[in-house]
Amino acid sequence: MKHSSLLKKAISAFIAAVILITVLAVPAEAAEPIEAAEKAVEAINAGWNLGNTLDSCGEWIGLYTDGKPSSYETAWGNPTASKKLITAVKKAGFNAVRVPVTWAEHIDDSGNIDKEWLDRVQEVVDYVLSQDMYCILNVHHDAGADGWLEASGECYKNNSKKFAGLWKNIALRFRDCGGKLIFEGFNEMLDSNNSWTDAKVNDAYKALNDFNQLFVDTVRKTGGNNAERNLMVQVYSGSCSEKALAGFVLPADTAKNHLIIQTHNYDPQGFTASDATWTTMTDKWGSASEKAYFDKLFSRLGSFSQKQGAPLVIGEFGAEFKDNNSSRKLYAEYFVNAAAKQGIKCFWWDTGKMALFDREKCTVTHPEIVKALTGYSSKKDNGKSSADITEKLSRPDVTAKINGSRITLKWNSIEGAYCYRVYEYNSEKGKYVRIKTVKNTSCTIKLSEASSRRFIVCAVSKTDSGYKNGELSKAVKV
Repeated sequence: MKHSSLLKKAISAFIAAVILITVLAVPAEAAEPIEAAEKAVEAINAGWNLGNTLDSCGEWIGLYTDGKPSSYETAWGNPTASKKLITAVKKAGFNAVRVPVTWAEHIDDSGNIDKEWLDRVQEVVDYVLSQDMYCILNVHHDAGADGWLEASGECYKNNSKKFAGLWKNIALRFRDCGGKLIFEGFNEMLDSNNSWTDAKVNDAYKALNDFNQLFVDTVRKTGGNNAERNLMVQVYSGSCSEKALAGFVLPADTAKNHLIIQTHNYDPQGFTASDATWTTMTDKWGSASEKAYFDKLFSRLGSFSQKQGAPLVIGEFGAEFKDNNSSRKLYAEYFVNAAAKQGIKCFWWDTGKMALFDREKCTVTHPEIVKALTGYSSKKDNGKSSADITEKLSRPDVTAKINGSRITLKWNSIEGAYCYRVYEYNSEKGKYVRIKTVKNTSCTIKLSEASSRRFIVCAVSKTDSGYKNGELSKAVKV
């Protein structure tokens, strides 16, 4: 009995001696597994494009400005993006932002990125992620009519290493970001003849599929959260045509159910654009035949998505303002509803005459269109916007103390918290796993053995769309 008592005291003394509380940088959103692609798309209420901002490009910018990130960002007429703007977008009901980025003038031949440019891109991405919104980060005008990426075997041969290098560097920078960050490989890649809608060159579809596969393989190899991050892959030219869809091959992926297909649509272009000289221009939309066109289109896209075994989004759509908001409202509302019936979510292209926000004042300029986009009904939200318009709850400060055979975690009260979630690092799974949900600001955990254990805590808000995690605490190691 005496030896047993001494042994227990020795073990207790040893455990107490090795208590070590550290401040490990645990990335936001890393506590829980990354949701499947279908779940992510289902959770998107309405999407918005930060157009003509970080995707602005042109040799003249480097020649006639100081070449700073802000000079590129404002070159096409928009102000620099701000968190205040993204907050306004969120409060309007959008819960997903696509951030188009053109990298061409900020990288070398190996895909290495200028640090100042990459820092600014991350700053804008953080504006979105910090407010618990989905963020799509892409490679934009690097492809397209004037880009260095084209759907051809020759381009793949000459530029695949540069493309892979670019995505490796992007992926490494954002590797620790949570699952709300989605990567998109490229935008509207065209063949060597710059053919829109359908490719006219024989090897175009194969080259496009090869670039999509290279994108997926490159990101997956960087590990961390990128091993299962949701990735978007595009159809040729972003087209919805039957030929473009038929030429698309979903990439093979080491992660199961983490790919999303993206197409674009600006039909009917005589209505959505103001300079479509190849068709009849109009400022009205809403006939029975026009509605039937979208019904048929989205039915076809829904069938394509099911056949591919991957969800689909419309990454760009929109209509220019022609003093015709009654028609624009009807168009926007019908478009997103017809898409939603097939499980497809849509991202409005916001700039120029399509803009719905005053980016200087960070205010809505066309509230009727915004309401049409964000207020549609779905089975999930029963007609309510699923966007959480509150700021993410702040980070708790957690301390740990051993009392005999138990660990007591304590933290400060967070304003707005409905409850708190406690996570413990599971070495077998390689991630944090939720172990407790409590209403108060402490919890007790049984100490089963004298080994190192790590915990993090977050406050949780209760919203119309469900429970939302706040900022994760720094890890406490015991």
